[in-house]
Amino acid sequence: MLALLLLTAIAAGMMFMSSTEATISSNFKAEETAYFAARAGVEEVRDRMLASNPNTIAPLLPTTLPTGAGGVLYVLANGVTMATVTNVTPSNPLADDELCHDYGNPSFGGMTWQPGNVRCGDLPGGAAWYTSPAPTSVAPFAASTNPLEFKWVRVSVKQNNSSSGYLVDNTQPVGNMVCWDGNSEVVRPNALASCSLMAPIANPVYLVTALAVTPSGARRLVQQEISQTPVNGFNYGLYATGLGCGALSLGGGARTFSFNSATQNPPTNPPSNINATGGNVGSNGNVGINGSNTTVNGTTGSAIAGVGNCNQGNGITASGGATYGTPAVIPPQHPTAPPLPNPLPPTRGCPNYCYNSSQTLPPGAYGNVNVTGGAQITLQGGTPNNPAVYTMNSISLAGGSTLVIQGGPVVLNIAGVNQQNPVNFTGGSFQNNTFVPGNFVINYSGTANISITGGTSAYGVINAPNANISFNGGSNFYGQAIGATVTDTGGTNIYYDQSLQTPGPNNNAFFEIALRELSY
Repeated sequence: MLALLLLTAIAAGMMFMSSTEATISSNFKAEETAYFAARAGVEEVRDRMLASNPNTIAPLLPTTLPTGAGGVLYVLANGVTMATVTNVTPSNPLADDELCHDYGNPSFGGMTWQPGNVRCGDLPGGAAWYTSPAPTSVAPFAASTNPLEFKWVRVSVKQNNSSSGYLVDNTQPVGNMVCWDGNSEVVRPNALASCSLMAPIANPVYLVTALAVTPSGARRLVQQEISQTPVNGFNYGLYATGLGCGALSLGGGARTFSFNSATQNPPTNPPSNINATGGNVGSNGNVGINGSNTTVNGTTGSAIAGVGNCNQGNGITASGGATYGTPAVIPPQHPTAPPLPNPLPPTRGCPNYCYNSSQTLPPGAYGNVNVTGGAQITLQGGTPNNPAVYTMNSISLAGGSTLVIQGGPVVLNIAGVNQQNPVNFTGGSFQNNTFVPGNFVINYSGTANISITGGTSAYGVINAPNANISFNGGSNFYGQAIGATVTDTGGTNIYYDQSLQTPGPNNNAFFEIALRELSY
C-alpha cells in the first residue's frame, strides 16, 4: 500500500510538472509570436512610408510634433478601430497606453504623465490629435481569419526628451524636434523652422511603435526610431573622399566640362548647353592631373593646401603639361554613404540572374546579375516622385552587353555582399536614354571597386563615397561620381550636371537608428 501511494505521488508530480512545462512552453511561444508580429507591423509601416511604395502612407506622415492637429498617425489591423485604440481602460488590451511616456512631463494634449513601467491612464482629448481616417494594414492575410497579431502601428515625430530619461542634446529645449543628418541624431534649434534648414541638412526622426496581442493574451510592444538619410547637393563632378596621394587622378587626356540638364527642354544628347567652365573636381586628399591634354575646366579643390609634389604634402599635383582650373583649399567633405539595402537582395548568381538575351527587367530585388553575349538589359524608369527601384547584390556587363535606362528615373541600390567588384561595366556600357543624369542613380555604401565605361549616352550619378571608382574606355560620362578614390586615367571626359547641386526627391530607405521593446 505504501509503495502504491508513493508511486501515485510520483505519477501525480510528473503529470503536474509536465503540465507546468507545457504551459510555460505555450506562454513562451505566444510571447514570441506577439514579438515578431509587432516587428512585422513596424516593418510594414517602415516600407509604406516610402513614396515609391504602391501602398504608400507618405502623404499622411506627421510633419510636426504631436502637439498639433494630425501629429500622430495610426495604421490599424483589420477589425481594429480608433475607438478601440483610444479607449484606455483596464479591460481593453488594444488601447494605446504608452503614448504619454514618449513626450515628457507634462505630456501633450492634457494627457497625464506616468513614471516608467506604469501604463498611461488616458490619451489627449478629442480626435484632432491623430490623422483620421486611419489607414489599414495591407500585409499578406491582413483581411483573413488568421492575420498577423499586430493590432496597430503608431507613427509620430521624436522630440528631444522622447523615449528615455536622457536628452538627445541637453543644450537644446526638451520639446524640440529630433533630426537625423545621416550620421547622428541632432536637435533642431529654435532659430530654424525645420530639419531641412540645418547644416548639414537633416530629416525628421520618427518613432514607429507597434502593439501585438495574441488570442491567449500575450502582449508585446516594440518601437523603432527611423529616418531617411538626407540627400545633399554637391558642387563637384568628381569627388574623392580619400586622403592619400592621387585620391583623385585624371590623365590620358581626360577633360572636364559642365552643363545643366534642368535648363534643357527637352534634354538633348549631347547637351545643348555645355560649358568649358564649372567642371569642378575635388578631394579630401591629393588631386593628381597628368598628361598634356588633360584639363580641368573648373575649380580644382583639395582639403590639402599647396601645389606641387604630393610627397611633399601638396594638395594638387600636375605633371606632363596637364592644366587645371582655379586651385582652391576646401573644407573636407564627408558625404553620407547611402544605407545598405534592407532587406538585402539575394546573393545567388547563375543561372537565376545571368542574361545572354535582351529583355526588360521589372523593378525588384536581384542577386549577382551577369549580362553577356551582347545582350541589352532595359530598366524601365518610374516618375520623379515614384522612381523604379532596383536592388542588386552586384552587376557585371561583359561581351559588349548594354544596360539601358528607359522612360524615367531609376534607382539602383547595390549591396555588394562578398563582391570585390560589385559594379563592373568594363566589358559593356550603359545608356540613359532620358539624357538626365539624375534619372539613373547608383547607390553603394561598401568599400569595393566600381568600374565604369563611358559612352555617348552615359548619363548617371554614382553615389559611393567609400568605394574605389574607375573610369575606362575613354568617351564621355555625364553627371557626377563620388567615391573614396576616383581614377580617370583613360581619357574619359567628365560633364558635370550642375542641376545636381539641388537635391532631387529622397528615395533612400528609412534607416533604423534604434529598436527597443517597451514594457507596457
